[in-house]
Amino acid sequence: MKKRWEFFSEDELRCKGTGELNMDEGFMAKLIALRKELDQHIKILSGYRHVAYNDVLGGNRDSPHLQGKAVDIACHGKKAYNIIRLATEHGFTGIGVKQHGSKEDRFIHLDISNPSNLSIWSYK
Repeated sequence: MKKRWEFFSEDELRCKGTGELNMDEGFMAKLIALRKELDQHIKILSGYRHVAYNDVLGGNRDSPHLQGKAVDIACHGKKAYNIIRLATEHGFTGIGVKQHGSKEDRFIHLDISNPSNLSIWSYK
């Protein structure tokens, strides 16, 4: 069976709470291009989120995960740096960075929620 998106399974992008899947195709094209250039496996922690599951997580009511326009990627160190660098080159405009604490808790958030304005932030 052919994958819908090169490098990524539907299961890893589904809402962890409901099993629904509604990723934006434009977002996925950017993510696939980033993955090709990175030339390393990307582990998706969170992709699409249903509003009810997002509420359970305490996520923002306007989270781009709700529109399938965001992912959280498990990474740390040089790989995290390379993902951030490539994200800016491939048109991601929301980049959240959590690189403190245990390596298992570190991730990079990527989204395209505001196409005209690059925003980079860190998580506490």
